[in-house]
Amino acid sequence: MIKQEIVNKKNSALAIWSLVLGLLFWMPLFNVFFSPLAVYLGIRALIKIKNEPIKYGGKWQAIIGIILGSAMIVMVLVGLFLCLSEIFYKTGFEQVCIDLKLGAFLK
Repeated sequence: MIKQEIVNKKNSALAIWSLVLGLLFWMPLFNVFFSPLAVYLGIRALIKIKNEPIKYGGKWQAIIGIILGSAMIVMVLVGLFLCLSEIFYKTGFEQVCIDLKLGAFLK
């Protein structure tokens, strides 16, 4: 019988921080700063995990952090696009500008 060794993998701190920052997407204003950081740390964690798979774990934490951070970046960009279209073309997205705290530009 072949004896299998149980290897204690340590979750990558970068992966954990990527997940935590990705989960902070609901905090207004901070999400603009935390989302790109979540994506960056998640990518760094995946590279670290790929290079040393025996030493580091937390691949799914990094992936979820990247997904949440990317989704928030896309939502912010769509919101900015809708707000800019309201400012220049009066398309009816006034509430988007107010929610993004850009209501002063509507006048």
